[in-house]
Amino acid sequence: MDIIEKENVDISKTVIVGGMTLTETDSDLESWLLRYGSINRHLLIDDPDCEFHRHAIIEFTHNSAMKTLMPLLPLTVVSMSNPSTTFMVRALSCVYSHIASDSATNGYLEELRNIASFSGKSIEEVLQTELLKMKFGPSHAESLPVLDKKLEFPNAARSQILDRSTVSSPNRLLSPVISQSMITEQTAFPSSRILPFHEVESTNSKNLSKESPNHRSTKPTVTVSSHPALNMDIIDPASVQKVVVEHIVRTNDTAPMHHTSFRLRSFSGKIPRPVNEPDFDTWRASVDLLLTDPSISDLNRARRIIDSLLPPAADIVKHVSPNSLPAVYLELLESVYGSVEDGDELLARFMNSFQNNGEKPSTYLHRLQVLLSTAIRRGGIFEEERNRYLLKQFCRGCWDSSLIANLQLERRKATPPSFAELVVLIRTEEDKNASKEERMRKHLGLNKHYPAPSKFRLSAHQISAHQCEMQDDQTDTSLAKQVCELQAQVVALQKPLSQKEKKKNAKPDEVSELRNVVTELQAQITAMQTTATPKIKSDVEATEIADLKRQIADLKVQLSAPDMYRNRTRNLLPEPRATDCYRASKLPESRPRPEYCFRCAEDGHLASSCSNAPDPTKVAEKKRKLRERQAQWDTQQVAIMNPLN
Repeated sequence: MDIIEKENVDISKTVIVGGMTLTETDSDLESWLLRYGSINRHLLIDDPDCEFHRHAIIEFTHNSAMKTLMPLLPLTVVSMSNPSTTFMVRALSCVYSHIASDSATNGYLEELRNIASFSGKSIEEVLQTELLKMKFGPSHAESLPVLDKKLEFPNAARSQILDRSTVSSPNRLLSPVISQSMITEQTAFPSSRILPFHEVESTNSKNLSKESPNHRSTKPTVTVSSHPALNMDIIDPASVQKVVVEHIVRTNDTAPMHHTSFRLRSFSGKIPRPVNEPDFDTWRASVDLLLTDPSISDLNRARRIIDSLLPPAADIVKHVSPNSLPAVYLELLESVYGSVEDGDELLARFMNSFQNNGEKPSTYLHRLQVLLSTAIRRGGIFEEERNRYLLKQFCRGCWDSSLIANLQLERRKATPPSFAELVVLIRTEEDKNASKEERMRKHLGLNKHYPAPSKFRLSAHQISAHQCEMQDDQTDTSLAKQVCELQAQVVALQKPLSQKEKKKNAKPDEVSELRNVVTELQAQITAMQTTATPKIKSDVEATEIADLKRQIADLKVQLSAPDMYRNRTRNLLPEPRATDCYRASKLPESRPRPEYCFRCAEDGHLASSCSNAPDPTKVAEKKRKLRERQAQWDTQQVAIMNPLN
């Protein structure tokens, strides 16, 4: 299993699974393991010579998952989709320890045999020397007395000991050796007989000896131990203990400091939202950072989420068990405070987002990024498609074509940049354009900024027209009333005209002339009504209506004083009196006309070239005042033409 060393697998949090089918059925096993914690990676053993061929090595992200699963191992998991398929789950530490110890023991014994053959010593002497080096160090081991070479086991017994030690304990690094007590006894009694190996019983906890009944007093005790009596100083030196303790203390000191430094902001879910409290989307983004931190356990994450909640949000999760995963708390909070729109609706909103009037391209890009993140979290777009959708919608919704052309963003759709790279490019271009405009204004000595480019003025005009569509119904109603009033005035003017014809016996040509004027006005009104009904939007049509009103007012004045009108047409007016000149000097030269913008109500320009925001209230007020001035002018004009006696 060389894959464990090559891939640097953490054995303490890894399981090995047998029975893999390499089909979709294996996903049932992964779903079952995800109950205990997140999975870091999967590795497949593909070695026909290995007994674990086609076994899967699954490494968890956190040790807490392995601690929860360890009491259940080994176990058999049955697939939910295919009950005939079973998986055998075992801890890798239980399996790999035997394999590693076997290979290490065999390799170490092989090296000892090679050293013994090269040095001409027996393997017992070489092993004893290595043990002394481990206990006293290499420098002191050479000065210690070595075993007497004359003290040797018989060849048969030695071979039996070596064979028995190799076969009986292959999984231990140290093979059974002759204890120090046995060496001492044989040195004291050199003439004693050594018992064969098969007559000696070896145990782990006690020594057994066999004595002959005839030689009870002179026979020495022979002891063979299957485990050497090693001191703890050899296995675990003091220097190693010191390093381990220092590492544990240092780790425990720094870990709490790291955890306490991260704290979630409070969230209550109150409406209206408090000033210093984030909204749910902002709070949810900070929770995502907490969930991706590998150094924090699931229990600690859930505890921090609960600590950050205030009523009424805290009341929603009160009934949840304290041992629940963070996903349970987030699911409840999402259902109450999250957006109810699905991924498709959020994607449609993202695709219909365009740059607003006066909005910078970088600000528009940031707004798109927020909408796109929400759509991705709801499943409307895959995370891999984030950069492509962001660049595509920015090129589609940004009105600054020069910026898109300078950065060549249309050509980068095949390999779109990330949000960070794109926003840096756009901000750099914006700063470059602003600096250039500032230098130009300083060079030309201009105190005010240049107006926005034509494309922005056009877009602003379009946006304002779209906003005014809500008032179309009211405008249509008012214009229809005005047309009806004009028609009523024409009819009212026709009646006194016919009466005055009969009373004053006016000449036929003058009366017919007045009738023709009225007929033409009525025809113009009818034409405008048919063409502009049901909506009259343009400023030109409004101007024509004002002109028609003025002409009708003039006609009304003429009909009210027909004799003077006829005399004026024939240039037979008498010399004006002083009173008439005095009154005429006080009146304006012509009838008042609208001199304001029908869009913003400001003076000095027309609505077709207006770039200001629409102000319908102010326009209606100025229109009312204009009508009052026109009515006053008409009244004064009638008074001048019909002076009192």
